[in-house]
Amino acid sequence: MVFENVGADWVLDKVDDLTDHLDILTPVQVNEANRYLTIGRYKGHIDYNVTPFLKEILNCFDVNSNVREINMLKGVQVGYSTLLEGGALYFVLQVPGTPVMYMSADKELAESRVADNYIPMIRDSGLGHLYANIAGGNNKSAEKDSLLQFVGGTTIRPFGAKNAAKMRNYSIMVFLKDEIDAWADSVGKDGDPDKLTDARCEQYWEVRKIFRGSTPTIKQTSKIYKQFRRGDERCYMFNCIKCGFQQTLVEFDHEKGPRWYGKNKETGKKFGFVWDSEKGLLIPESVRYLCRNCGHEHFDYHKEIMLSEANGACWKPTSVPVRPGIRSYYLPAFYSPFKKWSERVADFLEAWDMDARKPKSISEFQVFFNNVIAWPFEVSGERVRLEVVSYHRQICYKKGEIPNKFAIEFATSRILFLTCQVDVHKDNLAVAVMGWTVGGRCFVIDYQRLEVDLDNGDTPCTEPDSPVWGDLREIIEDTEFVADDGVKYNVYLTLIDAGYAHDTVLQFCSDYDSGVVPILGRDRPTKAAKIVEFSEFKTKIGTVGYNITADHYKDRLAPVLRRSWQPESGEQRRFHFNAPSNITQKELKELTVEKKVKSLDNKGNESFSWHRPSGAKNELWDLLVYGHCAVDIIAYNVCVVQHEKEDVVWPEFWEYMAARLEIPAQ
Repeated sequence: MVFENVGADWVLDKVDDLTDHLDILTPVQVNEANRYLTIGRYKGHIDYNVTPFLKEILNCFDVNSNVREINMLKGVQVGYSTLLEGGALYFVLQVPGTPVMYMSADKELAESRVADNYIPMIRDSGLGHLYANIAGGNNKSAEKDSLLQFVGGTTIRPFGAKNAAKMRNYSIMVFLKDEIDAWADSVGKDGDPDKLTDARCEQYWEVRKIFRGSTPTIKQTSKIYKQFRRGDERCYMFNCIKCGFQQTLVEFDHEKGPRWYGKNKETGKKFGFVWDSEKGLLIPESVRYLCRNCGHEHFDYHKEIMLSEANGACWKPTSVPVRPGIRSYYLPAFYSPFKKWSERVADFLEAWDMDARKPKSISEFQVFFNNVIAWPFEVSGERVRLEVVSYHRQICYKKGEIPNKFAIEFATSRILFLTCQVDVHKDNLAVAVMGWTVGGRCFVIDYQRLEVDLDNGDTPCTEPDSPVWGDLREIIEDTEFVADDGVKYNVYLTLIDAGYAHDTVLQFCSDYDSGVVPILGRDRPTKAAKIVEFSEFKTKIGTVGYNITADHYKDRLAPVLRRSWQPESGEQRRFHFNAPSNITQKELKELTVEKKVKSLDNKGNESFSWHRPSGAKNELWDLLVYGHCAVDIIAYNVCVVQHEKEDVVWPEFWEYMAARLEIPAQ
């Protein structure tokens, strides 16, 4: 027997058994082959046919995929946590040596999530032996370690967004950013924690995987909504089981918001989710989805086939990302297999008054909007609608006319004085002349734009020698308005917004000893502070101007503009707004573009403010605010400054202004 040949046959057999290729598994395949669920409705080996909409998102983690950033705008109970855990498991099993970081709002929450979710995921799947820093996967004390290390070199480190500035020594390839709308806007003086943490991927930039996911909060401040818009804005499309028309359970428009039920304006047919009620109570089994094309009814028990890949369901992009490699996904809770559609509709009906078409509770409706519709919330109920504002036109007068006979009959008194308000732009001055009766009832007497043609070389309005300032001077000094009862008026006080072309406005106003004043808007004070409508300030050239709390006046005026009035209603209410018959729809629309939105500061304190969409014209709205402030300024100067009253005495003020006309007020 030759010693060297001992075992040769065995070795040759083993060599013959060796494979000549390496199986490369996708993240979905890795999870379906290894992941075992021990809790929840679907226990056992994970099956992504239950949540088919998660498969494409999970496969974005594949190292062979060119996707570098994944941004997920999502509702609740859609399998989101399982998705994050599945991404981590893929790198533990398939990509040795990967540095992974899981980040939540704070470090304690991140560590708890890893201990309560990630470690049990590994152990329940029978993979506890892969832990390098947890002996046998059973060392309870080690589970609180801030770093999980695995055989092969992959690591998972939990971290808190509040500590993002302390990450300078870390280089990360895979970043799992959880519920980023709960993150602070800034980490001290270091800035946005999302941007700070992106910088930790620079060493792996060409192969990085950055995942951001969150249920949204407030539209104006939502981090996940902002990131969603950076991507290709994918919707999960399915085919109608009757006609095959491809559609999504919830449509969205960035200006108009999402639509999950409605009516076709042309055909009158309903689409989306519908339901029946009996004695004001929802009939759960009646909830169904109507095809947007043929109207076919889809019930909850159709959901599995509707959303399956076998029926053609798939993700489709609706936009172009800001740069290649950025995917974004929109996943409302209606797609969830874990809760019935009827339960979602019941949540909606608890928060929304179908008859009044408004929220029963703003806070409850926001919860539904964020959690179920998966869309950032804005307080749109404060917006003034154009059709309602249009009712404020009065057929009794046109621009340039003063309807004193109408005012005496319906607005308590004839018009007592005129004010002029000016909003400055590079190519025009928006100028409104308004008349005021007892009780602050307003009549737009004139509204025009003094324009220059910049394309033909005209001097812009920002310059003192622009011709528009001479035109404005003529309105202030020389224009006489004659009422239908013969009373003559000149402008009593002019307010000019100095927020733009500041020096030019100050110079123009300084030509007048009084009656022409610069104004500046200021933010609403905190809840605890007393609201001061206006206050004096000294300009840098020594003249007087006024700071105006514009949102305070907008809060006052929005209900006024939403309030309709007809002559048969009798006397107009206080502050009522009247417009001439020939004011255009385009001009009236300027009163309707702003809406009130809620925002949160870094400490979680909420506040509401009026917001103008980018590019929307709102000049008449601002000028109406300035007009009401002008009345308050005049009243203060008459009562407090001239007559040394402790405060404005409104009956005496109106009597004083009427006496100036040298005729009875009515």
